[in-house]
Amino acid sequence: MEKQINFNLIKARLNNNLRILLHQMGTEAVNFSKDNFRSQGWRDTVIEPWKKRKPGAKRDSGRAILVDTGRLKRSIRLLRMNMHSVTIGTDVPYASAHNEGFKGIVSVAQHKRTLSRKEMVGTGVYSISTRRERRKGVRVASGETTVKAYTRRMNLPQRRFMGRSMTLNNRIRMLIRKQVHNAFN
Repeated sequence: MEKQINFNLIKARLNNNLRILLHQMGTEAVNFSKDNFRSQGWRDTVIEPWKKRKPGAKRDSGRAILVDTGRLKRSIRLLRMNMHSVTIGTDVPYASAHNEGFKGIVSVAQHKRTLSRKEMVGTGVYSISTRRERRKGVRVASGETTVKAYTRRMNLPQRRFMGRSMTLNNRIRMLIRKQVHNAFN
């Protein structure tokens, strides 16, 4: 018994699946880039951990590298898709400095800085023993000052989160195999 292969049917299935496949490939690339934020390093054949942050403010301790507000991670998305390629990227201005590293001098424009002072305010709760209102310190804006323009030397190490990777290529290869297999069945 011979099995007839309908190449026109297979070609039609592949063409229908191409747009779906391109979208899946773009989604896979976006998810791969966001996974690098979770794993705190670049994944090519093995995970290359990102360089640690300099010791500094208390608020930075315990926080993930490259994540402050989460804007950079959230901004990674599918930018363009046509029948031949998929482009992912970000519109955050500092993304390339982090992804590729930056060493140089940056000019900071003149700007205003809000001054604040600590003021004690009542909480509305009274102590039974002293019969006085409990108080807490609150920062209150007390004015503004102008900061003159200046230059700052910056040295950002490369912390790659987007780009070509063997791991990503393997994931995309698996997607393509799956779609081609579905077209033949």
